[in-house]
Amino acid sequence: MNFIRRFLIERRRKKSGLQFNRDDILKSRPVRNSLIKWEQHSETKIVSLTVPQKEVLWIKIVSKIFMLPKSRVIVLDEVGSFVWTLCDGYNSIDTIVRALCNKYKLTRKEAETSLLEYFRRLGKRGIIGFAVLKKDQS
Repeated sequence: MNFIRRFLIERRRKKSGLQFNRDDILKSRPVRNSLIKWEQHSETKIVSLTVPQKEVLWIKIVSKIFMLPKSRVIVLDEVGSFVWTLCDGYNSIDTIVRALCNKYKLTRKEAETSLLEYFRRLGKRGIIGFAVLKKDQS
C-alpha cells in the first residue's frame, strides 16, 4: 500500500510541472508574445491587441468552413493597457504591482491578487510568457 501511495504522490508531483514559490513569481518578468501585434491609441492610451489564429489543422478547417478571420482584436481597458505597456521583459511582477498601487491607489494585496489572475489568463491564452530567473541568479 505504501508503494502505491508513494507512486501516486510522485506522479502527481511530476505532473504539476515546475514548482515556484511566491518570491519566484514576483521576481519573474512578463514578456509579450512577439506574434501579437499591438497598438496604443495616442489620446486614450488604450491598447488593442491583434491575436493571430492558431496554426492547428482542425482550427484551419473550421475557419475555412465558417469563414473565420485570420486574427481577432482584443481591446484592453485602462488598467489592462497600463499593465500591458509594463510587460516589456524588464519590469518584474513586483515592480508592476507597486506601479498599480501607486497609480490606482490600491492596497498591495488587491493589486497583487488582481494582477496575478490577469497574468494567469493572459498566460493561458499564450498572449504573454514569463522569464524566470534561475535559483542561483538574483
